[in-house]
Amino acid sequence: MFAPGMMSPPPPMTYSQPAPAYVPQRPAAPAVAAQTPASSRPQPLIRAQAPEEPNPARPPLLTLPSPEQLGVAVRPVENSPDWTAIHARMKALGVVSYHMDSLPDGRSRFTCCMPGDQPGLTRRIESVAATEIEAVQGGLQQAAQMRPGQP
Repeated sequence: MFAPGMMSPPPPMTYSQPAPAYVPQRPAAPAVAAQTPASSRPQPLIRAQAPEEPNPARPPLLTLPSPEQLGVAVRPVENSPDWTAIHARMKALGVVSYHMDSLPDGRSRFTCCMPGDQPGLTRRIESVAATEIEAVQGGLQQAAQMRPGQP
């Protein structure tokens, strides 16, 4: 094997004639074009727009049957509290937060917090009754009696 420095370079190449210059060739004109005048040739048809697609027909509107048509009776819930009025009453009393629980024995517990006599402290009010509305009414009655500034 030869080391890279030990090899001899290849002999230089010499050209006896200079390389010919590149001359582009012009395409030959078609023979048919020379025979027919320009006005009698058909003009190419160029379209820049696709044909319009027909509008699909709209599907019919779906209508849902009413609960009565399905045989489902909608009855108002008896003894349900009017939460809009309850929230307005709590806001008027200054209630900070509230919570409603259903107890295991079927009773309901209403708990709410009101601002206390000292800043940053709250009073907790709890009312337990047989129904949810009775528990809320009892808790709001206690809250009305314990408003801040009253003993």
